[in-house]
Amino acid sequence: MADANTATLTAYSYVTIVIFLLVIILIIRPIKIRIGPHIKIYLNISTVPPLGVLILLVCRAINFDVVGKGFLGTLGVQPWAIMILFYSLAYICISLDMTGVFQFCAFWVSRKAGNRGMLAFTLFFILTSVMSGLTSNDVVILTGTVFLSYFTKVSDIRPTAFLMSEFTTANIASMALYIGNPTNVVVSEAYNISFITYSAWMLLPTVVCILLAYIVLRILFRGDYYLPRHILPPDDDPKSVLIDPQGAIFGLVLLGCCLGTLVGTSFAHVPVWMVTLPFAFIMFLRDIRHDLGISFSHLFNIKRRFPRPFLNTATHDQVLVYGPEDQNHREIQLSVLNTPPPAMLHDQADLGTANISRKNRTEEQEDIKNNLRLRSSAPLETRTNIDQTVEDDHISLLSTAKEPKSKYLKPFYSAFRWFGSRFPTLKAVIMRMPWSILPFSLGMFIMIEALAQEGWVGIFATAMAVFAKNYVTAVLGMVFVSIIACQLLNNLPMTILFTQIIQHPNFTQHIHSEATMQGFLLGLIVGSNLGACLTLVGSLAGIMFDHILKTKGIYTLGYFQFLKWNLVILPVIALGASAVVIGEIWFVYLR
Repeated sequence: MADANTATLTAYSYVTIVIFLLVIILIIRPIKIRIGPHIKIYLNISTVPPLGVLILLVCRAINFDVVGKGFLGTLGVQPWAIMILFYSLAYICISLDMTGVFQFCAFWVSRKAGNRGMLAFTLFFILTSVMSGLTSNDVVILTGTVFLSYFTKVSDIRPTAFLMSEFTTANIASMALYIGNPTNVVVSEAYNISFITYSAWMLLPTVVCILLAYIVLRILFRGDYYLPRHILPPDDDPKSVLIDPQGAIFGLVLLGCCLGTLVGTSFAHVPVWMVTLPFAFIMFLRDIRHDLGISFSHLFNIKRRFPRPFLNTATHDQVLVYGPEDQNHREIQLSVLNTPPPAMLHDQADLGTANISRKNRTEEQEDIKNNLRLRSSAPLETRTNIDQTVEDDHISLLSTAKEPKSKYLKPFYSAFRWFGSRFPTLKAVIMRMPWSILPFSLGMFIMIEALAQEGWVGIFATAMAVFAKNYVTAVLGMVFVSIIACQLLNNLPMTILFTQIIQHPNFTQHIHSEATMQGFLLGLIVGSNLGACLTLVGSLAGIMFDHILKTKGIYTLGYFQFLKWNLVILPVIALGASAVVIGEIWFVYLR
């Protein structure tokens, strides 16, 4: 093996870098291999990193000591703790989403905007910014993309401006808090940055970026072609989509208490995962109580606005709407978006002469209304089957048919069906959890540890030291390099790699002031978040965003079209964030 400190390379070093690059390629461009009629092999975000680690072990490029370091962590980074933190917050946010509170916010914003297109754009911009800042960018992408597509379809407006606004704000606002993005956690854990210290540094750059993004978006999408002055908003009552009001209040209070506890315990240097895990467990117990129908209303004389539904869930392309009078609910089917108008499929800036007649608008509204199916208050059956969920979320390497023919699999299938019928909310939350992040993240931690072991991190560290002249070059250089690296590696692997780079002796020996090191740290945080705002492959959120749009047939925002818009937006917000960070470092260290 190579000497990690002297950065000498061996044959194993080249094998490791080749395997690493192949893993990155298959993460960005996954493939599916079919073996027989019932078995499929998925080479994607969740399967390729562990497979790459296995190949390196088989060819003896690494040993199990490297695997252990990749899981347990080195140099202050604890991958297992990061995963506990990530999934604890993910469970709280997804369970909160299942109550319908985010759909309620979206419909409430739509109602407040009325028929004013510009106001609707501004309010949705604020809503997605707040949601991403308090939860995470993944929650915004999962929740907001489907609703905005439904909203723009009903209102008969092009979704480009709204979708670009959602994606941009989701990735900018995720800089604000420690928990907004896994990349923030990686850097903070590596350098023992507390929750309150992180927010103190990053809140101002986030606010400035959001303001700059709003200005640029309004300039880019000016005119009635993208943002008409008058629209036809959905006429649904926001309260009708709030499926579980008590659960929504409970979840919001719990999330607020969690954030408050994170702030309070940051002074005592309590590990963040120790704070979030108990709150996630409380939410877990609440979901079990909800599914079992255990009520304490007789103790507090609580009256329900609507009868408690048996299953308060919907698939990714549906919105449940409950009525107060007939106790029925409507299921808004977004499958009508599978064949969008040609103008939406080929969204070019020079098509300003395009005109949609009032007649077509009325006809399309009627088509959507015809797809609203009325159902009684009977239990809503779970329609998500094992095979489809695995294929959509890319969780497993092997997938079998819906009805397992093997007698050994039937008991598991029956148990799964029973669990889904007895604990529908719990099952829905678990199925929506981003499980693919677990093997992906742990696999990439091990792969990065392998690169360090084989000498590549030392070489990269020597190259990055060129920006260590002062804090200004540190911020600008790290932001620029990390944004570019996000497009090649994806933002989470990039952050893991660069965290190792700036901790390497070949790099640290060139750092002569705390201000310069702080510039590199803050530049890495800014770059890892804003790097997602250039291409669809720059982040996990971008891959998920593109996947939702394509598989649901909602709207296809092409790779180069997406890149074209962001080539205008990204430089402005990146320079704005860098300028604020440079000003903060000057104020703290050099004033």
